[in-house]
Amino acid sequence: MNELENFLTLYLVKKAPFTIPARIREKLVIIAPWIDLIFVVLFLPVLFVLLGLNFMYFAPVWLMGTHMYGWGAATIIAFATFILEVVAIPGLFKRKKYAWRLLMYSSLLVIISDLVFFSFGGILGGIIGLYFLFQIKEYYK
Repeated sequence: MNELENFLTLYLVKKAPFTIPARIREKLVIIAPWIDLIFVVLFLPVLFVLLGLNFMYFAPVWLMGTHMYGWGAATIIAFATFILEVVAIPGLFKRKKYAWRLLMYSSLLVIISDLVFFSFGGILGGIIGLYFLFQIKEYYK
């Protein structure tokens, strides 16, 4: 994984056509744990639907097409990314490198999932997310 991380650092930081200014990166590091926490909370209804809890409260989520039948690859990847992001939250507040890596793994899982399911918009969003993630990498020790 270090080779992949070095490769992504080369192209998303060192050779990137645009580098985010330092003061904006510092603000991103401050709000990153909160953004992750918001995503985790927003994913909870989807998680309940994936577990088969089809209450009327979750009907809008089900109507959005997030209801999966069985334990397919998409469901397993969704649970894996959810767990990675939940585990990363305390470390993000403390600016720990392991938490940053967990977010990187989560992003890579989502991109792989989007590749498998031919979600080109998701792939582009994942690459943009990785760009921001690698721009703030130096703040995590």
